[in-house]
This record gives sequence, structure tokens and C-alpha cells, in this order.
Amino acid sequence: MSKKMILLLSIIFAGLIIWGFRVYTVNAGVAKTYEIQSFKIGDSIKLDHAELKVIDFQYGEENNKNGDQSLPVKVAMEVMNTSNKDISVQRLIETKLAYGMDYYQTMEGEFEGEQLKKLSPNTSTQITLVYYVDPKYNDKSAKLYFDQRLYKKQVIDQYHHGKRYGIAVDL
Repeated sequence: MSKKMILLLSIIFAGLIIWGFRVYTVNAGVAKTYEIQSFKIGDSIKLDHAELKVIDFQYGEENNKNGDQSLPVKVAMEVMNTSNKDISVQRLIETKLAYGMDYYQTMEGEFEGEQLKKLSPNTSTQITLVYYVDPKYNDKSAKLYFDQRLYKKQVIDQYHHGKRYGIAVDL
């Protein structure tokens, strides 16, 4: 081999080593597995400063508005502030209802927005969310996924163990 070929191969090899080291250092702290902790209706779920229970899940009558068919699904929850200060649990109204890869979000239901923004210590409140889903999901099992900002400490702790973490309720 000529000196030029040896020099060229050495530069390419050094570049590959530098590139490989860079990829390794960038990805070193990235979570490598996923864990969704599942609960059932009635189970107590620990959030950062609160405790949550999904207490009811029911399908309503099929609607037909302007040619669009939908099925209302009601999810009732109770949340209690377990800390000694006022907290905000308004992220609960951003909860996703999922059927496989299809998910739904809503802003409709029965809840007091001001109370969710400032829930007093040792008090609880009920939240009922109404989702409008495709009628094909009538009487099918679903999952309720909560915003990770509600249990940020658990998410960060699991992240340090190489896991992406989530909380869901099987309905």
C-alpha cells in the first residue's frame, strides 16, 4: 500500500472512532426501556403531591350530530391533596383516553377549574371527564393515560434508572 492510502485509511478510521464516541456520549443518558405502570378502577394512584382514584367509567348513548357519529364516555375521578400546601392538579383534565393507538382528549365534563388550580391541603375534589369516541369502541377496553407532569418525581427517578415511565388505568 502506498503512503497516501495508509494516510487516507487512518483518517477514515480516526473519524469513525470519533463519531462512535460522540454517538455513545450523546446517547449514554437516554432511557432505553419503557414502563407503563397500570392500575385498575378504584386503585389509589400516588402522584407527586396528591392521590388519585378513578372511580367510574361508563359508556353513554350514541350521538349523531351533523352526520358525525360519536359515543360519549364518562370517566369519574377523585383527587386528594396529600401535601401541606395548595397544589394545582388541572393537568388531570388533559388525561388521554386510548383504544390501542387511537386516543382522545377532552375539555368537557364536570369539574371546578379554579379548585383544580388551587386544591387546598387534605381536601379532595371529583372530576368527571366526557370523551366523545368512535362508536366502534362501544364496550371495548380502554386505557387512561395521565400527564407526566403530575408525577414528575417518579418520572425523573425512573429516568435515572434508564426507563421512560408512565401511569395508566385499565378501564
